Amino acid sequence: MESQASADEQNVDTWDGASDGRTLSDLDIAIAHWHVNAWGGSEYLATRLAEALSCERIYTIGEPDPDSSNPYGDVRFVDVTRKLRLAPLRRVQARVGRLFEYALWEDVDWREYGDPDVIITSGATARAVITPDDALHLNYCHSPPRWLYDLYHDRKDSVVGQLARPLIRYLRIRDATVDLRVDGYFANSPIIARRIRKYYQRDAEVLYPPVDIDEYENRDEEGFYLHLGRLDNEKGVPEVVEAFAGSDNKLVVAGGRGDVDESVMETIRGADEIDYRGFVSESEKRDLLATCRALVFNGHEEDFGIVPIEANASGKAVLTRDEGFPGLFFEDGENGLCHDGSPAGIRSAIDRFEDDGVGGDLRKGVEIFSTQAFQQQLKSSVVRRYNQFRTAGDCYQ
Repeated sequence: MESQASADEQNVDTWDGASDGRTLSDLDIAIAHWHVNAWGGSEYLATRLAEALSCERIYTIGEPDPDSSNPYGDVRFVDVTRKLRLAPLRRVQARVGRLFEYALWEDVDWREYGDPDVIITSGATARAVITPDDALHLNYCHSPPRWLYDLYHDRKDSVVGQLARPLIRYLRIRDATVDLRVDGYFANSPIIARRIRKYYQRDAEVLYPPVDIDEYENRDEEGFYLHLGRLDNEKGVPEVVEAFAGSDNKLVVAGGRGDVDESVMETIRGADEIDYRGFVSESEKRDLLATCRALVFNGHEEDFGIVPIEANASGKAVLTRDEGFPGLFFEDGENGLCHDGSPAGIRSAIDRFEDDGVGGDLRKGVEIFSTQAFQQQLKSSVVRRYNQFRTAGDCYQ
């Protein structure tokens, strides 16, 4: 699972010895993030991109609650729809969701935001930006849109899925078309690199999201299992809730309300074994990880999953669904235990953990996800790719 770029051996301020190569300090870099309607893992990643490249702002569509500042750092998210023609209409379109996002990003004129040498887009729809011909466009891909590709068959037979099929087919064509505007991809895990190769026929450099490993600690556990993240169906929350409701084990659930049915919320509220905390701050999250018995993770074909890495950094085992990137990273009986994602499978993993625990060094494998490794590789890759792009574009030397 090593990254495709040997960043630790490269000088981030040069490019392969080229005498006229630009350095990082020479480059004007802009970052665009597809949308913000709630704080989550992709917003965390975009913030870390900006911090590593000394960008004070991130351009995005929409904005979170004005009373909710960026919980991940001091980087400011700026809503580009305010400068678009017919701005009030654009802001309404931004609230609709993905339907209009490709078109909204196409209409952003980057000349209004300076003259960037490099534009890094985060997320699928921001790839639609039309950049100046002398600007390098790199995309950090969290995943090709799953509702268009690998999860299409999971959704197509629902009532909404059947009604949306013509729209989904249109958006799939739209998504494939804007791929041509991307000069190079970062992928957040080998799983996403594989999807990019499958659906776009493009290679991607794996750049793992950063984890502030030194900020996490292992304290005496307080007897509760932890589920951390938005309450979404794709996170397998209904199965986790069913596994704990009526059991002898306590579960703390922390994360904002997602798309789970109200019946799931009613079960959470009615179960004495489940303690719902809602969205928690970074410090509260670290406290929960430090004192939990183990993390329960049930994401369906999870792209990366930063929370399980944070759990191991906290010295805590992860009971994870055996698929996606967690299925690759976690070794059963060593740094976690695997299950099949069903309530019965989760209960079985809990029973195994109660009986046998795990035997490995839980912090041993997390160093490759450190903030230092992320920053080093990112800076080196941006400089290297820009100079390659610039040299290839000098047609009239």
